[in-house]
Amino acid sequence: MAKSSRVACCCAFLVLVAVHGAALGAASNTLRCGNRLVSVGDNKAEVLIKCGSPAWKDDWTDQIITNPNSVDASRLSIDRERWVYDFGHNSFLRFLLFENGRLVNIATGDYGYDAGHPSARLCDSAEIQTGISEYEILQRCGEPAFKDSRQEGQLISVDKNTNRLTTKHIDEWTYNFGPNKFLRILKFENGRLVNVETGDRGF
Repeated sequence: MAKSSRVACCCAFLVLVAVHGAALGAASNTLRCGNRLVSVGDNKAEVLIKCGSPAWKDDWTDQIITNPNSVDASRLSIDRERWVYDFGHNSFLRFLLFENGRLVNIATGDYGYDAGHPSARLCDSAEIQTGISEYEILQRCGEPAFKDSRQEGQLISVDKNTNRLTTKHIDEWTYNFGPNKFLRILKFENGRLVNVETGDRGF
């Protein structure tokens, strides 16, 4: 299949919806788990004790490099983790971001899912948007036919004396929906969907 045809087919599968991104941007300083309150500044142990294990985790690392071309160069590592809490289809997903073990952000996503809830009906073009999490794709589309993972580094100049080196965790998931549809190849960076490609016909 020609590349242009694949891109055209991909457009039917991928719909960019700014509302979804805006919903993820809605942040709060607290999260209630039962009668316990989680707050920005808590460490991972406190959150785990109060809310239990998350449904999903992503992790990656940023490094701030100061004076990179000098003998006085210094490097500060920031280990980041994103925890996803799913309290069922009547509640919103909550995304908790940790930096070096401390909670720094609590964001709200779309409605959650119930165990055993049929997800296949949600795996369609209207529901798959860039910015959606791996956890949400897994709940809506099930396990992919194939998974591949790798690490990629990206160096960004903050100013003349400071660089930021981000180590991106890249996942590529390939979905096979059968011989009457094309393969879908989903690319994630640090747990978020960034691109969808259309492959050859499925089987």
